[in-house]
Amino acid sequence: MDKWASSESTEKYFQWIEIDPTKIRKFDGLSLSAMGAGTYLGASDDSADRLYEASLLQAGLHGINCFDTAINYRCQRSEKILKKVLKELAARGVTRDQIFLSTKGGLLPSEGTPEKFDEWVRTQYLDTGVIEPQDVVGGVHCMTPAFLENQIGSSLKNVQVDCIDLYYLHNPELQLAEVTEEEFYSRICQAFALFEKKVQEKKIKRYGIATWNGFRQKKGALQLKKLVACAEKEGGAEHHFRAIQVPYNPVMLEAIKVKNQEGQKTIFEAAADLNIAIMGSAPLMQSQVMDLPKRVFEKLPPSEKPALQILEFVLSTPHLVTSYVGMKQMVHEEENMKALHTPSWTKEVWAEAAAVLGIKKGIG
Repeated sequence: MDKWASSESTEKYFQWIEIDPTKIRKFDGLSLSAMGAGTYLGASDDSADRLYEASLLQAGLHGINCFDTAINYRCQRSEKILKKVLKELAARGVTRDQIFLSTKGGLLPSEGTPEKFDEWVRTQYLDTGVIEPQDVVGGVHCMTPAFLENQIGSSLKNVQVDCIDLYYLHNPELQLAEVTEEEFYSRICQAFALFEKKVQEKKIKRYGIATWNGFRQKKGALQLKKLVACAEKEGGAEHHFRAIQVPYNPVMLEAIKVKNQEGQKTIFEAAADLNIAIMGSAPLMQSQVMDLPKRVFEKLPPSEKPALQILEFVLSTPHLVTSYVGMKQMVHEEENMKALHTPSWTKEVWAEAAAVLGIKKGIG
């Protein structure tokens, strides 16, 4: 058995656990579910841990083979819960090489509870020399190679895996508030050099950038072409920069609407041109998308529930590989899973739905 997600094993996953074929997506040779399980929301306590463990286990047994987390999510508890989930899935026949695991580093984590943040940062990073005070931006972000190497090691230990399938640099746009653009991309290159080294060491398989505002804002947006240039500089033509993660839902449509990339392109268009995959986050925007006017839902293709209409719009978006949905409550997991068992909208139906939401020219 491979120590990471493999082409053969991810394909076999969907031979054993069936979902609609249109909801199986290809990414870098792997077969992935169009909807993944996220682990961001929730309190840093034992109660939330138990909820996540139960819902993530069910997700893995019913058609979701993509799990996304970050070392700072819930004070490292989300990563540690995935350790338990992966172990239980393996006991039930879903092996590590059938699961696509992504995590992130860059935001300083706490351990156990938020109250331990200052102590954890001081004792684990500052006192040990892993980071210097000047390395930290805004009191919360660091992306020096030494820190990221430490974080990769900690994530591997937290989840108890040998290799991470996709490792994201987490919200690097926070650095732009304090450094010049030239210095920023210099830091990106240094981080990518470390990631390429970790790929060679078989600690990660590939890497990417996970953002919140970085690809959405009109001014000062991260430039994907420059990020790819950093990857080529550090890893050559066969670099391992493969994906970006962006928030995307019917309220947050900047990724397909705002032309903030070189050549007057949206990030979806730029990613397609540069052969970089897009992973989505916050498809239901913590249920806030349900506050859209009733007339919007009336004009979208019908579904059993409004939330499924929203998920179908997101999951049917051209060029989007997987979108990660919060999977803490079992009842929500059961409802959301229905989206994996219905055919994706055709490009024509999706374009009509996009027009209802004010996107007149699709993605391009």
